[in-house]
Amino acid sequence: MASILFIRKEKNFMTGAITGGLTKAGFEITEESINVDSVQKYKDECALILFYTDGIESLEDISSMLVYLKDLCLEENKLLYLIGDPNEFSFICKTIPKASLCDTMARPLDMNRLIDDMNKYTSSDFSQKKNLLVVDDDATYLKIVREWLKNDYNVTIVSSAMQAITYMSNNHVDLLLLDYEMPITNGPKVYEMMKSDPEISGIPVMFLTGKNDFDSIIKVMSLKPAGYLLKTINKSDLIKTLKQFFVNQKYGK
Repeated sequence: MASILFIRKEKNFMTGAITGGLTKAGFEITEESINVDSVQKYKDECALILFYTDGIESLEDISSMLVYLKDLCLEENKLLYLIGDPNEFSFICKTIPKASLCDTMARPLDMNRLIDDMNKYTSSDFSQKKNLLVVDDDATYLKIVREWLKNDYNVTIVSSAMQAITYMSNNHVDLLLLDYEMPITNGPKVYEMMKSDPEISGIPVMFLTGKNDFDSIIKVMSLKPAGYLLKTINKSDLIKTLKQFFVNQKYGK
């Protein structure tokens, strides 16, 4: 079974119940205190980091840990799951974008749900497939892109900017494929909105658009997106481009 790194302030009855329940369910649990050195030591061996926030007098005291966990989520695609109080989650999400968390569980602990979640998030189907969000007001094109990519990625499609913002605020997204021209709020405006929202600012964006004029390209590239793809791109080239992006992201190229 999968290896889980369980970090908490100290051992107590609740942490013992979590460790015991997950071990009984077949998971390999490494239980460590909340410090960067412990996480750094085991991060490459674990499929998921489980963070129990209860008992921490001040979350501000672990600011360096939160920054490190944010880097692991955004740069190394590590899965982070929180157990604690919603107020603690709100504080943590000031540093770690909510969209970068795989999930949260507010107390009281639901052991059956936790086991189900751990099975879900450490499964090969979940861990191997990246989550793409595709935004376009053209329903036909959305269906085509989803059909092209569904075998390699978990693909969600939405038809408006506000649907995209709402979805990203509540779900983990590894890459946003964003149309340039949309009614009410266009692609560049969506990207600017994302950059001002710490919960979703870390999500990489590729523009997928029919606009190839010089002024449009210059305007978008000044925002420093992950890429600018024309809608004339074929299936094989799109898949190749996305795979290369995730390879580069993984190895920091």
